[in-house]
Amino acid sequence: MAYNSINTYDARSVIPEFKGLLQYGDTINADPRYATDAENMETIGGTLQPAAKCQVLTPELDHPIETLARLYRRWYTGADEKEILIAASAGQLYYMLPSADAWTLLALPVAWPDTEYSSNVWSWVAYEINPEGSESPVDVLLMSNALDGMIMIRGDNYSVATVTTPKKFGVIERYAERIWGGAIIDDPDMLVYSAPFDPTDWAADTEIPEDGAGDISQPSWDGDSFTALRAFGSQLIAFKKNRVWRILGTDPGEYTFKEQFGGGSPYFNTIAVDSERIFLLDKTGVMVYDGLTVQAFYQAFAKEIFSRMNQAFLDQSCAVLWHGKYYCAFPLDTSETNNAVLIYSTDDNTWLLRTDVSVESFLAAEDNLYFTSTATPGQIWLWAENSWETEEATTDDTIWTSPWNDLGYKNYTKSNFDVYFTVECIGTAQITFSLETEKKVKTKTYSGVGTDAEAKQKRMHFGGSGRRFRLIIESTGGALWRIVGGILIVSEIDPD
Repeated sequence: MAYNSINTYDARSVIPEFKGLLQYGDTINADPRYATDAENMETIGGTLQPAAKCQVLTPELDHPIETLARLYRRWYTGADEKEILIAASAGQLYYMLPSADAWTLLALPVAWPDTEYSSNVWSWVAYEINPEGSESPVDVLLMSNALDGMIMIRGDNYSVATVTTPKKFGVIERYAERIWGGAIIDDPDMLVYSAPFDPTDWAADTEIPEDGAGDISQPSWDGDSFTALRAFGSQLIAFKKNRVWRILGTDPGEYTFKEQFGGGSPYFNTIAVDSERIFLLDKTGVMVYDGLTVQAFYQAFAKEIFSRMNQAFLDQSCAVLWHGKYYCAFPLDTSETNNAVLIYSTDDNTWLLRTDVSVESFLAAEDNLYFTSTATPGQIWLWAENSWETEEATTDDTIWTSPWNDLGYKNYTKSNFDVYFTVECIGTAQITFSLETEKKVKTKTYSGVGTDAEAKQKRMHFGGSGRRFRLIIESTGGALWRIVGGILIVSEIDPD
């Protein structure tokens, strides 16, 4: 499709649909479907609309939630009883069913040496045990940190018990039906694995080693240490800050360690596994591990955003993969907390930015994406998308800016612009359109009132002239609208 056309009388620029960000190069005459700047917008199905408003859940704790975990109980028949949320706050653990209206304190393990846990930052894995005398397995949540060690929360009776391990693990992961642990304070180069099918058995089997537990050391002699473990298909990926190791094999006699190329992950909370790749963040932007190497991932698409990351506080960053999208929260500009979320869609290869949410941690469930926020310590939120369906738009302002366009004719002056678009709105909405040339900006506001989302064809005329132009679309927070079918811009032309 030709996006621009020109003849003796007028010139036409067509935006057939809306995509995400495209910020590489000088962006002049770039694909007009993409924006050089966009905040708090959605481009679902090629439409342009404000981002959906996220919802804060009512149950609240008195102190910030520093870890949010989830246990899915497969053996429960009630749909509202299958999922349990676990929160770590102020040295205690709490649980809640999503349908409940309050958190319940989990008792400390029997004979726990203190009245609280030493850390609120836990690594966790869902697994199962087969208690003696029980006819069916019990779903459990294993949690570990480098100060308290490992504990186990049973999904049937909410009891908490300690799990005796050789070391205290800062991170844990399930791989080949063993639990692996790393990020050990006094042994940063060591990984430890349990016996197969039993997360409570950490003893070696000298007669049949493959039936027992064990450990592996992979020193780098430079002060680096393991920070994260991720199961990745038929392999386990062990991340250090500056290196990545791939572990192949299912039994100790088969384990093969191989260092990968491209560096590690300094911000382990941003690591998220896709089907054939692993996303992560470093100081330059989003990276991807493809099974062989770690390399930059389409960073040029969001170049200006990555250049604004506050490097001094990037260790606060976090990310998650949910329903085909990678959500990465980090601090922008002078912020010391995560005040932005950059979203990459694996379905249509687009990037979008939201600055209306402050995310401290994510938790992906089957139907919901939960997150905690420094804006409301002690509460959790539900992520929301597609404001047209939820009928609630973000309360922050939105903006979408097209690339500069000279129609490929730098020797022509363009003037008297007509902008054609189709808009739908629910309730009262005001959308500001600005037609900018290198000389000045002309601005007009569309005010719409819709009760049945009836599509309305509109034309806006803008005076002014220039060699190149671009379109800027903005709206105030809370307005619910969308532009469908793209935009046509027609201008008069005058060659030199």
